[in-house]
Amino acid sequence: MARFPHAVFGLLLAACAAYLVTGADVLRVSAQLIAVTMLAVQTARRSDARLAWGLLTVANASWAIGDLDPARLNALFLVSFAFAQAGLVSLAATQLRSRWLAFDGIIVGLTAGAILTAYVSDSLVGLGLRVPATALAGDAMLVTTIVLAFAVNGWRPARAWWIIALGEVFLVANDLTLTNPQAPPRTALFAWGAALLLTSYAAFHPSAPRERRVGGVLAAAVPITGGAISVGLLMHAALTGGSAITVTLAGTALFVGLIRAAFLLGENQKLMRVARAEAVTDKLTGLPNRRALLEDLDRAIAARTPHTLVFFDLDGFKEYNDAFGHAAGDALLQRLAPQLDACAGRSYRLGGDEFCLLVPARLDDASPEILAAVRALQEREGTVEITASHGLVLIPDEVDTAGEALQRADERMYARKRRRRADQASQARDVLATLLAERFVGEDLAAELTAEFARRLAPTAVRDDEAPRIVANLSAASAAG
Repeated sequence: MARFPHAVFGLLLAACAAYLVTGADVLRVSAQLIAVTMLAVQTARRSDARLAWGLLTVANASWAIGDLDPARLNALFLVSFAFAQAGLVSLAATQLRSRWLAFDGIIVGLTAGAILTAYVSDSLVGLGLRVPATALAGDAMLVTTIVLAFAVNGWRPARAWWIIALGEVFLVANDLTLTNPQAPPRTALFAWGAALLLTSYAAFHPSAPRERRVGGVLAAAVPITGGAISVGLLMHAALTGGSAITVTLAGTALFVGLIRAAFLLGENQKLMRVARAEAVTDKLTGLPNRRALLEDLDRAIAARTPHTLVFFDLDGFKEYNDAFGHAAGDALLQRLAPQLDACAGRSYRLGGDEFCLLVPARLDDASPEILAAVRALQEREGTVEITASHGLVLIPDEVDTAGEALQRADERMYARKRRRRADQASQARDVLATLLAERFVGEDLAAELTAEFARRLAPTAVRDDEAPRIVANLSAASAAG
């Protein structure tokens, strides 16, 4: 089954060759219509580059139908060139995964057609060759697009491109040697038919996309060079009364270049927005980062509107990482971040286990907004408890710069953390004294145990439910001593 299309196209080429000998038009016309039908079926079956092959199907169908009555349907040949150029450009762009190659291919093709119609057409007439300017322009566009596709593929394109290029060789060689387009000989009709058959046959060969991107000098040089040449051609045509076809092709190339520039500008703006968002966003939690906070602080200070900056630092985060690993620590931060983000104001992660909250209001430690934010940063896993120490500063009442606001909030947070540890240590010593009294420990031993307790724990805080275990260990150690 896989060899069926190859055998059929071999028979179709044989039919064209038979026409060359017998002159029976039915052989050539039938071969062309069958080839177009097979191309349409294959296009519907392909999952890749369907648009490109669909455009080439329309191109070949227009040519085949026009060939039924060239005198009356001559316009279909021009339609065929247009759809063939669009199909080749689309196929090249799909293979290289470059949306800009579609525009570049059109610009290059139109520019090449304008050059040939402006300078080469008259030379051919002088040599006795009467190649229509439209056919010359069409051939130039197709050849240029094929060469461009070969070049950006490192001159090693997919197999389908080689077959398309072979078909174009038949077409161009025939057009350049044709002396009487109004009454073409059998050899010319055979060459046109062979070109159509080969283009249709190419759809049955691989044209898989290559993992390459066109960029750098090539991406910029193609539209710039094409536009510059087109401007020169338009100026030359204006001064010398050039042909309408040249003016049309060059003008269209410039218009396509403007469209490309507009799309490129839009994409660059989009990339800038994405880069900007990434620059002010913490990758782990998705919260705004330090840079975003500094910018917001600058705006708040410049506007002189009341704000409260709250600086948070997680207590117990190191123990959590030691107990469960850094991956679990990252997961913890990702869970706490949206909880803080749900609180009033705008939340930020500065790095590590440090968070900030900027609220557009004057608040204090007892404000419901602050208490809610502290609760949002609490979690307990087994014996490890995560809490948050915080420090706040009022803007613009207490600070004049963003850096000063962060520094003062940080200092107040650490002052609170030290007071909290001192309070916890004091409570733990009270629990220890109570337990020692309950065990009727003598005053000297009690003083010794309390001193050892303070030496081991300070400045680390301890929970009340841990004190009995520590006392038992100290008592056992003292008894053993």
